[in-house]
Amino acid sequence: MDKIKKVYIDSRYKSNDSVSNSDFKFELKEALDLPDNTVCYIDDISIPHTWYTIEENLNNTLYIVTTIMDPGVTPTWYHSLALEIPAGNYTGSTLAAALQTELNIAEPDHAFVCVYNPASGSITIESTYIQLFTILSDYQVSTATYSFAINWKDRIGNNVPFDFYNLKSLNEVIRNENNNEYHPLQTQGVSEHTTPFLDLLTVHNIYIHSNNLGHYNTIGVRGENTIIKKTPVSSGFGFMILDSVVAPHDKIDVSRQTIKTLNFSFKNVHGNVIDLHGANVSFSMIFVTTD
Repeated sequence: MDKIKKVYIDSRYKSNDSVSNSDFKFELKEALDLPDNTVCYIDDISIPHTWYTIEENLNNTLYIVTTIMDPGVTPTWYHSLALEIPAGNYTGSTLAAALQTELNIAEPDHAFVCVYNPASGSITIESTYIQLFTILSDYQVSTATYSFAINWKDRIGNNVPFDFYNLKSLNEVIRNENNNEYHPLQTQGVSEHTTPFLDLLTVHNIYIHSNNLGHYNTIGVRGENTIIKKTPVSSGFGFMILDSVVAPHDKIDVSRQTIKTLNFSFKNVHGNVIDLHGANVSFSMIFVTTD
């Protein structure tokens, strides 16, 4: 490494076989032979906050079971619904409106009313008729019996393909987590449900991964060892997230590596690649040889 000490990366110049601007390959114009005792810092990070609160096939499905309650009769199971909320960036009020629209298309007899509560940052969902409903947590959905799970319906009554391993649920946004509870679905329900404080900032940190840079000496929350940098989401939708080296130990050991083609992916804490909807990322790599 006689000349090159700093490399600039921009997804605009990704290789043609890249997947996207947040999951890409970058070809260096010349190979870098890195000697012993060499470390790399990821610096000058610039990431546009262009992902949505609700992303299709990621966190856009509300699982809800409705029941019929006649006077003097035990509530009986009625419909199991997997409702898809349209992808987009939401405020509390617009999310409440979207939930109300989807619920009333699917269950007009329940006459759902959804109201955003600014003081608590929550949404109250109410069935104004005598019917009851249960919003299922991920735990409840994934532990439902097989005969029940295959009967999910969409807003107009069509069967919905179901995947236990990819629920695509809205629960993290509405904080419906009850992970250790499983209610008997045919006998319980409520006429009104108020969510906890909404999580409209669905990505709190961006984890930059590379599977061919460094010696895999990091451990992520899911046990992954390809993380080379964690960047806090410090700006709102439509603005730039800027980050830089803030600590001397925030380095990657790249000793005795030869690098020419690099792989980078920008993921959330669950390991999902973040959809930047066509926007580009950039950062620099600083190589330092220590004694």
